[in-house]
Amino acid sequence: MKEHEDIKTLLVKYITRQANNEEAIIVKNWVNAHPENEQYFADVYEAWQNSLLLNNKVVDATKAYKIFLNKTGYTVPVLKSNKKWFAIATAAIALIVLFTALFKSNTVNTPHLNQLAVMQGKISKVTLTDGTVVWLNSGSILKYGTDFGKTTRTVYLEGEGFFDIAPGKKDVPFIVHTKNYTIRDIGTRFNLKAYPNDPFFETSVVSGEVSIEDKAQKDNATNRIYIKQKQTLRIWKRSTNTNSLGGFNNTPANSYNDIQITQFTPDKENKYIGWKDNMLVFDSNTLQDISRVLERRYDVKINVSDTLAHDIKYSGNFKNVESVYKVLDIIKQNTPISYYKSGNVITITRKDD
Repeated sequence: MKEHEDIKTLLVKYITRQANNEEAIIVKNWVNAHPENEQYFADVYEAWQNSLLLNNKVVDATKAYKIFLNKTGYTVPVLKSNKKWFAIATAAIALIVLFTALFKSNTVNTPHLNQLAVMQGKISKVTLTDGTVVWLNSGSILKYGTDFGKTTRTVYLEGEGFFDIAPGKKDVPFIVHTKNYTIRDIGTRFNLKAYPNDPFFETSVVSGEVSIEDKAQKDNATNRIYIKQKQTLRIWKRSTNTNSLGGFNNTPANSYNDIQITQFTPDKENKYIGWKDNMLVFDSNTLQDISRVLERRYDVKINVSDTLAHDIKYSGNFKNVESVYKVLDIIKQNTPISYYKSGNVITITRKDD
């Protein structure tokens, strides 16, 4: 059997917990040898986890094994031990499931998920069973399976979360699914911002590295991008232009207003993760951007009535400010705005000259 086929078989045995110690060492060495190997392992592992969640009927082992032989043309030598034959048959069936699942839709049935929902105006911190610590911003939802930390480390996020990934679990990849993107940890601390009503998706890496995959471009070889330490990736949602990006690396240079990668210095970290310590950090943000942040933080509704007010930008830091009105009063001192409250709605307008 060719080397590539050998490693695929070993990966199946390892993931399905049939590999012996020697085979497990071979797999781990292969995974650690190159980032592409690690990514391939993560893909196969994720496919296996997804296949476990599918509502499949009971598989006829003998029939499935014959199908495997017919499709691959692989001839298995005659074995005296029925136990050994069964182990190979099981691995073969797993192989079918794994590499079929790799080409299936990303939409899977995910029963038995734990869910942590954070109310508007609140911030929550949770330690997962593998030791990973997650901070969740206002209005965010985190979901994960009941077997998390045992056979999988996959979570689902809507909103914003900061992940401090527990070390020592490289053989079980940490994967975060958002609506449009899949993020794989490569030993790191990172922030994810994926609110459905924000005009962009954003991930910022404090330490380590992550890979981001566009789910809509899953079969495209260029659908993955790597973000390293002290980098931020922001992907703007298209509004009027509905053309596909064609994969991250196929994006034309003149379209980089859609995908933006920036470097940040340590003193700018709080711009991306300060929220978990009850900070508000604005760095040339428009009033429209600021209003979305304030709405979630203080559980209020804010209208920016004057279109011109969207163009006003503000920079400033706030720490442990309990009232949205205190924030607005300080912003008001430094920008030409005014605001008033009507019922539960705050309206911001341009200050009259």
